[in-house]
Order: sequence, then structure tokens, then C-alpha cells
Amino acid sequence: MQQTSFDFDNNELTEDRSLWTPRDIWVHANQRVLESFREDRRFERKNHKSPNLEDLATYFSTFSNTPDGGLLIYGITDAGEIKGCNFSQEQINKIERCHINLCPMAKPEFKKIPVVVDGKSSFCIAIFIPYIGVLVETNKDQAWIRYGDSKHQMSEEEKRDFRSTRQELSFELSIAVHYNYPADFDLRIIQDFCDAFREREQRPEWKNDEILVDRHLLKKVDDKYKPLNCLVLLAAKDPALTIPGCRIRVLRFDTLIEGSGESYSPLRDRVIEGNLVQLIQNSQEIVSAQIFDVTWLNVDGKFVTTPEYPKWAWFEAIINACVHRSYSFSGTEITVKLFPDRMEIESPGGFVPPVNEKTIYHTRSSRNHHLMDALRYLGYVRMAREGTRRIRESMIEYQLPEPSFRQEALHGVVVKVTLRNDQETHKRASDKDVALYFGVDVWRKLEEHEIKIAAHVFRNSTVQVSEAQRLTGRTWATSKKDLERLVTKGVLVFEPGAYARDSKALYRLVRPPKQSSGTVNYNIAPD
Repeated sequence: MQQTSFDFDNNELTEDRSLWTPRDIWVHANQRVLESFREDRRFERKNHKSPNLEDLATYFSTFSNTPDGGLLIYGITDAGEIKGCNFSQEQINKIERCHINLCPMAKPEFKKIPVVVDGKSSFCIAIFIPYIGVLVETNKDQAWIRYGDSKHQMSEEEKRDFRSTRQELSFELSIAVHYNYPADFDLRIIQDFCDAFREREQRPEWKNDEILVDRHLLKKVDDKYKPLNCLVLLAAKDPALTIPGCRIRVLRFDTLIEGSGESYSPLRDRVIEGNLVQLIQNSQEIVSAQIFDVTWLNVDGKFVTTPEYPKWAWFEAIINACVHRSYSFSGTEITVKLFPDRMEIESPGGFVPPVNEKTIYHTRSSRNHHLMDALRYLGYVRMAREGTRRIRESMIEYQLPEPSFRQEALHGVVVKVTLRNDQETHKRASDKDVALYFGVDVWRKLEEHEIKIAAHVFRNSTVQVSEAQRLTGRTWATSKKDLERLVTKGVLVFEPGAYARDSKALYRLVRPPKQSSGTVNYNIAPD
């Protein structure tokens, strides 16, 4: 069948469709539009034969709980081929009534989209499910949410986090019934906070208790002061009594993956416990001790020695995790994991809408508003005011890749910040003495496998082809060529054996050239 032409210049289809919301797709939906979309977080295809109403109910919950909602289309195969619907009117009626009994809080909208299949008229059924803003469950008390192009069933902890995030209830404003004020709190922290408040707000006459009530850290009940969870997190002597996840775990691995079971063997495993002020202060020292120093060549042609990652990148990420994590996941801690090529900071709980992976640098939203406000007076959130942007700028300044912010379903939902150290300059990290020996002009021209060989010869004086092969993982013939190129570059000198492939044949390190004055010319810029 000959297709009709489409005037893309005079309609809204000229926009970038990757930016369309589910409702945008719903509004513009026709056969041409449906053919252009693949399944993603906004859009789900369903079969064209017999609708599964139980399955449909899970999608009503899924998209009702996913920011921007989602679109479900009956009549398209998983491969994207439009087949149309062969549903009876009774089946269509069941689809449109399904949510009433199986997912009553969902608010779906329905319409038919005309399509042509094999030269015959047919239709697809489009269902737009808007985001509701409160937890939507099926009649089986199941709640679902969309991550990427798949749906995920929420655990009870995730449900509590969702409700807390959407302000159906507030964890930080709940009364901490197991704590007595002021006996169970660090009065030094409280005094520092109140002094900072009085100075900033010009309230010299306000008493500490008045400030804590005003800042929603205390609540007065029958002439008695009751501490709220927010104050427990900020200044309790033992917050783990009721919030065991109020801690940071720091692990260092010598492998690229964490492993499990017998293969799980971190080099270091430290746990930082206490209130948030203690966590933030102590994390600086403990994480710093786990970070290696590296020597690398910067853009100015100088060898510099720095930590693997800029402090402001990982420290801001830890502060953000402390402030924005979900404390409804009471048994789950913040985790800092260091691998040879990256650092990961995992914060329990998902993004707080409208923040997501794409809006993280220019959209602000807080899960624990009063806790963040308290830390701002103490000066910590002032450092993290431009948190995510400062993390990115610090990494760029170190010539490292931009940070990654992702929401993942691991042990519950977490937001994972990943800092990588594997950019080209840092791949060349080595002992400074090795770098200085060869000099800038030679060093910057070497390939990665050549640097491995050069560093080995520097430490061991000689290398054979078989050793170079093991170092680089390349073939014997290729390793032989690598060594010959290093001879040409003036790094090595060849000492042949008595015959071809003589096991005694080897390559030896070339001494650096000397200036006429007798001093070594390393051609190195000073530190």
C-alpha cells in the first residue's frame, strides 16, 4: 500500500521526540508516531490477542507511581510491528473497567488509534496512566514502579520511602518516643546549631529550646519537649538505637567487581557510626585514608601527584547522601565503595521528584527538608549548596570523566554516584620516579602497553619478549614488535642471543641522555 506523505515541517513532530512526555506521545499518537517509538520508561507495548487484566493492573500501578506517568498500547508486538486489536467489545469494556476493581486509585484514560494493517482498517487501544503523587497499589496490596524499560515490584521498605517522599507521612517529623531531651543528645552540637541560628537570623534573645521548636527539631506536647527524628539524626548520642542505618560503610576492593560469597574479599571494611555531624566529620579522615595518590601528566606538561579523586567530589557526594537519603530504610546504611577504576557512593532511597538523572544539575528537591535546613546552619550544606555541580566541576578540573548519577534497584532502591579515575591521563598513573626517568617528551608519546613495559624495565633493568607478553596480554609476535618500537623510541636497547629466539636475548633500559654539563636532561617541568 502506498503511504501518504507527511509534512514534518509544519507540525510538532519536528521536535526531539526523546524529550516528549508520555502525555505528549498520547496527544500526538497516530500510526506514524507509534511506529517511531521503542519501549522505554514512557511507553509499553502489549499484545493484540487476549488482554491479561491482572497484568494490566500492575501497569496501572507502575505508571501511576512513576513521575510523568506512562503509556500502554494494545495492538503492537514486542518487535514493534503494528497488528491492531482483535478484541471483542466485551474485552474492550473489561480493559476500560479493569482499574475499578483491580487498581482503584489509578486514573487511566483510554482512546482508540486508527491504523492500517495489511491494507485493512484496524485500531490500537492507547491507555495513558498519569502520575498520581501518592502510592497506588493493586487489589493485592502490590505497588509497582518503572525503572528504565521494566517494571519493579516495591518492597514494604520502598513503599514507606515512597509515601515519605510524597509527604503522605514524614519520617523526620515523627516523634522519637525512645529518646529523652536533653539527656540523650550531644549538647555541644545543639549549642553550635543554636548559636549559628541566633547569629544568622539576628535572634539573640531566643533560647535553645525555642529555636529547636521553631526549626521543627523539637515538639512541645503537654508542656514537655519531645524530640523529633530530625533531631535524633542531627545530634543524638546513639541514633542507631532506632535508626540502625544511620552510618556509613567504607570498603576498598582490589578487583573491578565486588564479588559475592567466597569471592567477596574487600581489602578494607570500615564502618562510621554516630549522628550526621559525626558521620560527616569522620568520613573525611577515613575515606581519605583509603584513596591512593597517583602521579600523572597534566595539560601543562607537568607531572603532578594528587589523590585518585578530588576531595570535593566524593565529600560533596557523601554530604548529599547524608542529607537526601531515605531514613525510612532504617536498616540500610550509606555505602562508599572504592575499586581500582572507580568510587561508588550508594544512598538508600530513590530520586525525589522532579529530580532524576537528567535534571540532577539544575533541579532541586529535598526528602529531609528540616534536616537539610539544620545542617545548613552548621555549615555543611553551605558547602554542598551547589553539590552536584561542584562534584562535576571538581572531576573536570582533575581531567576525569563527569560523575554518573543513577537510580538502581539493588537491596531496595538506591541512588548511586559513580566517580571514575580511568580517563587517559590517569591511566598513565605510575611511580613518579619512573615518569621522571623517561621525561615528558618521551613519556607523553608512549602507548598504555608501552608504559607497562617501560615501568617494568625501570624496576627490573631488563625484559624479555615472554615477560612483555605476560605484562600486556598481547601475543608473542606483537610483544616482540612492541619491544622493537621501544628500541626505536630510545627507551630500550636490544641485546641479542646466539641465535633467533634465544632465551638469553633481552632488552635493557637505555640510560637517559646527559647534557654537556654532566647533568641529566629529563626535560621535566618543576612541580
